[in-house]
Amino acid sequence: MAAAGAHTAQAALRMAHEPATNCAMSDVTLKSLHAYLRLLENASELKRKMPTSSTQRTVKEGWNEICRLVGIDDAAFKEPQNIAAVIGVQRFVMIWGEPSVTDHVARVFDSSKVLLTVLIDPGHFENTTSGQMGPSSGTAQYQAATKMALSSGWAQPKAEPSNGRLPSKPEPETSLTSLKPLLSGNTALTCRLFRALFEHTLGFVSPLSTQQGSASVASDLAGSREHSRSFQSTALFILGAEIDRDHLLSFMMKQGLFGMHVFEHLLQRRDYCEAYYAFRKLQRAFIGSPSEEETQLRSRLDAFNAQFGGKPYGEKIFEAGEQDKARVDAHLAAADLLEALTLTPWCISLNKAISVASAHCLRSMQIIARHFEGFADGRETKDQANKEIADHLLAFASQFSADTKPV
Repeated sequence: MAAAGAHTAQAALRMAHEPATNCAMSDVTLKSLHAYLRLLENASELKRKMPTSSTQRTVKEGWNEICRLVGIDDAAFKEPQNIAAVIGVQRFVMIWGEPSVTDHVARVFDSSKVLLTVLIDPGHFENTTSGQMGPSSGTAQYQAATKMALSSGWAQPKAEPSNGRLPSKPEPETSLTSLKPLLSGNTALTCRLFRALFEHTLGFVSPLSTQQGSASVASDLAGSREHSRSFQSTALFILGAEIDRDHLLSFMMKQGLFGMHVFEHLLQRRDYCEAYYAFRKLQRAFIGSPSEEETQLRSRLDAFNAQFGGKPYGEKIFEAGEQDKARVDAHLAAADLLEALTLTPWCISLNKAISVASAHCLRSMQIIARHFEGFADGRETKDQANKEIADHLLAFASQFSADTKPV
């Protein structure tokens, strides 16, 4: 059963990630990537590398800064489908050819940009403010710690001496000092990493706290072990799949970055209602006919299932003649949530579930939608709905991540 589970996990990684397009990745290993991402565990060092204050940029300006940082073309961000890949189609509208978002989305975007900038280039804000071109003492200390973390056990074994000559020394493993070698020129990978951080921040940060400023929000997130650990797992999952997907899950298990404890940090105490349902509720004032809504959602779910090898499922979602906006919004929000979670290690559970039966995706969406709808009509408080959704997702992970065959 364990071997079958590993095969399913590898299949999930193949379908959830596009092939790497950056040749520089060949010099990076899972171990060197993990050593670099341990920066997320060092709250004091991470916070020290952040700006004490920052001027909020528009979504377009913020993304242009990320593009310049990793050397990708910012022209693609003018297309709505590319903006949707970064923040979600339900969180913006195009007005006169420009993306328009709420203040909350703009603040969360800017906070995510600050944190991602430090993760990509730890010395970025230090160099910007001090004018220093070289690494700071803190960066040097971190690089030294990274090198120490690379044990000799990952080096190639020494060959036997021949003709009296000493064996040549193995080439040292590449030590990452930034994520630029992985992200440079890779728009799709940069979008996935940013979107994962954006969704994480949106789920855990309240609209009130974002008013404190982007630097403050990013610093607060960096100072939380729960946030840093769960996002470290997600970042390794996204980037590691581009490096060595066949060994990624076993490596993450050895590092304690995959399992129920990680899912707890990832899924619990999030505000799903505000991060997902609220945006669908405010996206439009009127819905289409039940048949139109059914067709569009069905097409979306079938395409979603197909990514994981699933087949179309024929069961109806809405009752004939049903014209209930809250119900439609709740189902769309539930689909949004499931799609966002495919960026995280939780998608391994989803892939296994769909491989057993395509209906599991629809059933999960309907359970989540029921709680969104309960919140909408007052049958559940927001806290109750959020907890019930988190409990369902955690139970889903428990059932479909196990080595035993799901029932």
